[in-house]
Amino acid sequence: MRKILSVFILSVLLVGLAMPILVGAQDQTLKECCIMSQTVDLGGGVTCDKGEVAAPDSSAAALCTGGTWCSAASTDATAQQWGMLCLVSTIYNVTNWIFYLMMIAVVIVFVIAAAWFMMAGGDPEKTSKAKGMMTLGIVGLVIALIAKLIPSVVKLIIGM
Repeated sequence: MRKILSVFILSVLLVGLAMPILVGAQDQTLKECCIMSQTVDLGGGVTCDKGEVAAPDSSAAALCTGGTWCSAASTDATAQQWGMLCLVSTIYNVTNWIFYLMMIAVVIVFVIAAAWFMMAGGDPEKTSKAKGMMTLGIVGLVIALIAKLIPSVVKLIIGM
């Protein structure tokens, strides 16, 4: 009964926190452009560089603040593909953050596990605890490497 009550309270809290965000987002209009946060290769030697504006045309790109217009996106892609460029650029940005944070966490976990292992003094319980931490570090390393793989998979799925 306590678990059901705690799950219910947590659900109410999450809904209570999420609703103002959702309601506030209703009056937002979509921008017809985005600034590339990562260099994205369209294939065939055509790239949109970091800092360039991806937009369906130069007039929409002029409305964005930032760098120059990525004209390669308009000549080689349709008006819908500039949105895919923005999506891939955002995925690169998010997965890079995940990779860097996970790598920092892996290093910290390995240092703590090594310290526990050295201070175990032959106690089987303490050494097994340290080995468990090292296993968690390896899992974190695998997650970080998978984060670097995700943009390539997304590009393959959307056909870029």
